[in-house]
Amino acid sequence: MATIVENLGKELEELDREYASSFAGQSRLTRDLDLLDNIIKRASSVLQRIDQIPSAAQGPELIRLREAATQNLGLYSQERTAIQRAQEVGPSFEAFSQEATNANLVFARYGRHFAGKDRSTRDLALLGELVDELKQMDKRMTALLEESKTQDFERDRKVVKDNLAQYQSEIEQIENAQKSGTPEQRASILATLANDQFALYQAHFAGEPRISRRPALLMRIVSSLKKVHERMVSYRDGGLDLDFNTKNISIVEDRLKVYDTELAEIRKVRQATAMPDIMGELGGAANKLFDEYRSGFADKPRTQVDLEKLGKVCDKLAEIRRQMNEMSWAEENEMNARNLEIVTEQLVMFEGEFEAVVAAKSQANGGSKPTA
Repeated sequence: MATIVENLGKELEELDREYASSFAGQSRLTRDLDLLDNIIKRASSVLQRIDQIPSAAQGPELIRLREAATQNLGLYSQERTAIQRAQEVGPSFEAFSQEATNANLVFARYGRHFAGKDRSTRDLALLGELVDELKQMDKRMTALLEESKTQDFERDRKVVKDNLAQYQSEIEQIENAQKSGTPEQRASILATLANDQFALYQAHFAGEPRISRRPALLMRIVSSLKKVHERMVSYRDGGLDLDFNTKNISIVEDRLKVYDTELAEIRKVRQATAMPDIMGELGGAANKLFDEYRSGFADKPRTQVDLEKLGKVCDKLAEIRRQMNEMSWAEENEMNARNLEIVTEQLVMFEGEFEAVVAAKSQANGGSKPTA
């Protein structure tokens, strides 16, 4: 005989399936609000019945069930608001909402890699990439505003413009920070910058299938290392006699040879592969990251989560999403479109979880902000 918890759990699962089939990934312009209201009403009923169970009888399973019910109800309610807004504004709403999501993901990445960090050690090429993304978003938002001028759209575009100006100003400040200090300090900064590029390669390319790797990312790594190498050599030739700088020059040169070779191999593999097959590989790469998140972070106390590892999962999924998005512009593919929606939803959730972990660790540390 099924228990109360099992019956309530089955109701939640049925509601989730109904929501997924009728709303998830569907155009908000055509969704039936009455159907969603019915789902919200039934989800509220499940939550009320859970709360009616005496606290003394609420074991771990019921607590987890209540958390799931609360989360689902929140999702359904947010979706109702979005659907209602979309149907009021018209077709431009979904396009603008997509741009707003894109912008929020850029803001999250900036926050993880730049906000509150030592400017002398920051990745200028990454920041330049974020600036380029925001510039393109601003152009698309401007075009959409010409079709439908609304206060919400204007506010979102202003946020993008403000952040764009901030990031552009940050580039100059980072450049100045990396050129300040004694010659020995500047050489040490270059060593840190080189090591960060090595770590970036290790995270995104080492042991990964070449077909799902983004060539432009490796090009960015190579370009950054070449600039670091150039400055290391200029210090040496300018009379800076430091053993670690001389050794680092040799190490960077060796890595550049390896990375240049790998870049050529990645290009060769991708050029020989049909775009739908690359799209399929990207879906598989995303699934691996979903599994990594589930095994390493889901249901784990936030104060015990490895923040640096979670940040890497976000970065790697963002790379997959970027490629899916770029390919969607080049070729229409139903599988890729659906995968892009799923990856976007998951990345938004992962970035939100990263912020929640930061907050939890800060609270546990008495309010001091943890480092990644």
